Amino acid sequence: MIAQIKELLANAQLQQKIEEAADLAESIKLIVSAGAEKGYNFTTEAVSQLLAELTSPETTELSEEELLMVSGGATPHTGMCPHCYTKTK
Repeated sequence: MIAQIKELLANAQLQQKIEEAADLAESIKLIVSAGAEKGYNFTTEAVSQLLAELTSPETTELSEEELLMVSGGATPHTGMCPHCYTKTK
C-alpha cells in the first residue's frame, strides 16, 4: 500500500488538494478517493493506520553511550574524548 500511495502522491494536483485540505481526515479521504480512481481498494481506516504507524515515534530508549554520541558530550567515567570518541589515557 505504501508504494501505491507514493505513486498517488507523485501527482501534483493531488498534492495541491492535500495541502489545501482543512484537516487530516479530509486529506485521507482525498488519498482514498484518488486510490479508488486508480483501482486501489484503500479504506480510510487503513490509510489512517498507515499514517499513524509512519509518524509515531519509536518507543525504544537510547543507551547512555548513544545519548552521549547524539549530544556530542562525554563524561569523565567513560574515558572518551568528547571530540573524536577515542579512548584517552
